[in-house]
Amino acid sequence: MTSRSESSVVIVANGAIGSAAAERGARIAAATVGRTHLLGRSTGRLRAGVDSVRRARSLHPDLVYCIDLAAVPVGVGLLSGRHARLVVDTGDYPSAFFRQVGAHGARIAAARLMEELVYRRAAAVVVRGRHHEAVMRGHGVRRVEVVPDGVDLSMVRPVSDPELRARLGLSSVLTIGIAGHFTWYGALGGGLGWELVQTLARLDDLAVHGVLIGEGPGVPHLRVLAAELGVADRLHVLGRVPYEQYARYLGLIDVCLLTQTNDVSSWIRTTGKLPGYLAAGRYVLASAVGTAVDLLPDEMLVPYEGRWDETYPEKLAERVRPLVADPSRLGAGNSLRMKATEFDYTRVATRAANVIAEVLAAAPR
Repeated sequence: MTSRSESSVVIVANGAIGSAAAERGARIAAATVGRTHLLGRSTGRLRAGVDSVRRARSLHPDLVYCIDLAAVPVGVGLLSGRHARLVVDTGDYPSAFFRQVGAHGARIAAARLMEELVYRRAAAVVVRGRHHEAVMRGHGVRRVEVVPDGVDLSMVRPVSDPELRARLGLSSVLTIGIAGHFTWYGALGGGLGWELVQTLARLDDLAVHGVLIGEGPGVPHLRVLAAELGVADRLHVLGRVPYEQYARYLGLIDVCLLTQTNDVSSWIRTTGKLPGYLAAGRYVLASAVGTAVDLLPDEMLVPYEGRWDETYPEKLAERVRPLVADPSRLGAGNSLRMKATEFDYTRVATRAANVIAEVLAAAPR
């Protein structure tokens, strides 16, 4: 075994350079001592897996740090060499999520197999919150470390841009919005953003517009739904924005929505949205699920019932109406920024780098 300063560490992100996973990987790599290499995924799953395994093996890693419990990074970790230590950094519970969205049984079984391989093989599993930590300990994982999602507090902060707001036709309206990757699940009848469009339809007597920041396969479905409900003119799809512009565009949203279904796959998920909303000082309306319950005041928590709550948009509408009547209440979001400090990327990356160093130090020599 080489010394810590000479160790080779490969960080494999389940996403292309520029994605949230790759951004987390880059931050951790910068804080890690030794020869550290970041691999992103930019091609199809099979080809990406083969290419990444080849690249990783050529680097002769002492440790492979996988960002996401997903096929490509885990495959790279398991196939990089029998002496390479494996650490998996995940914010998800894949098999539970696939059950939640009604995926085929074979996909659920494959996810369970991958999970069990990781639970048995990994020197450590890094999770994003305490609810996930409890689940992992229930599975008998030997070492579980909590390293939350991160946000760059120097880049994501409260920003007001009246000119941008005017250019987008949002100067005289209250906005509700979401920043994220928009999905759609036929078995559920919707996906991220469904609740926003449905809420707009229940507020058609008020000057309330919706803002979506991001991309994903759910966007066309949301556009169709907005047209069917007669709110297409009040839905603004801005697409993906560079991280350095994230705060500027997030400042367009008066009320940020953080919606998660009330099941185990959501209770363990922090998501990168929450730290960003906190750092930007946004007012948040979140389903009373997971880490949001630990961090947000009661006025920002909305009960969510079960696997798919058809009544949730009505509950959101009831919370938004008082904010339209008294916009000064939105100022409560400013106090949330101080809660973002625990998600500061400087702190988060250092904690992850310490896990890497400790696993390397404990490896047989």
